[in-house]
Amino acid sequence: MKVMCGIGRVKPALFNTVAAIGIFDGVHKGHQSLIRRMVACARRKKAKSLVITFHPHPVEVLHKKRPAYLVSLPHRLKLIEELGVDIVLVIKFTKKFARLKPEEFVKKYLVGCLGVREVFVGDDFRFGENRTGDVDLFTQMGVRYGFKVNHMHPIKKTSDKISSSRLRELIGSGRLKEAVSMLGRNVSILGKVVRGDGRGKTLGYPTANIKFDCDVLPPHGVYVVGVNLKGRRFRGVANIGCRPSFEGKNSDVKLEVHIFDFKKNIYGCEITIEFLKKIRDEKKFSSMEQLTRQIRHDEQVARRYFQSQAL
Repeated sequence: MKVMCGIGRVKPALFNTVAAIGIFDGVHKGHQSLIRRMVACARRKKAKSLVITFHPHPVEVLHKKRPAYLVSLPHRLKLIEELGVDIVLVIKFTKKFARLKPEEFVKKYLVGCLGVREVFVGDDFRFGENRTGDVDLFTQMGVRYGFKVNHMHPIKKTSDKISSSRLRELIGSGRLKEAVSMLGRNVSILGKVVRGDGRGKTLGYPTANIKFDCDVLPPHGVYVVGVNLKGRRFRGVANIGCRPSFEGKNSDVKLEVHIFDFKKNIYGCEITIEFLKKIRDEKKFSSMEQLTRQIRHDEQVARRYFQSQAL
């Protein structure tokens, strides 16, 4: 998948594309359905499939309020790539971009720069200055400029509408199974392995310390996890929290992963952690011996979980 950052980087202009437009934070089932339909349409038309997304979130720019991102931008792009998309354009959302008239956005960018023949958007799609462009106006402009607009209604799971805001609630409160039903995949974090203080190794349980850039996390505690690294899947346990058993400043939330039966040096590697089941809450231990016994028990619980899943 080709990634282009900035509308000015699209040179020469694209032609014969089918596009999906949206922020797609979390790439949940609703997003997946829309993007898959777009990709299928592009293949039928022998066109390039194009996802147009925005970063930062418009709310962050226009209202100076950072939303709680479900996934980082690199994670979002990785999830979109897995849907078979040819090209992703990440438009930097700025106040200047927000002031574009709806017709200018369509004529100058969608048609003149990106060569769209067909576009897929969600039911709540808005574009242009003061969000004055809606699906009806977009459809009219499509007729005028020679492209078709498809809009999808929100997908529901039971009585709940699948949405990023609902997913923030579910993940933040630890309701992982409900979140999985809306995501269509496990709750996960993409990050990079960085050096820690090495305490896990001295306890006999070396951990990979993960630097991540998303805002919505499961509650603090220890979890059974799947670990995706360099195209391979491993098993392990992870701790999210502030490590209360260790002295020093523990205000920063840390994510540490112990990968079972693994000894390779993976500093600097990109890694995806999938949260499968919570084992326990995070707690403070009075001694390293007590902590080590608990870690050993956590590992046993996790291994039994994987054994039960294999049956």
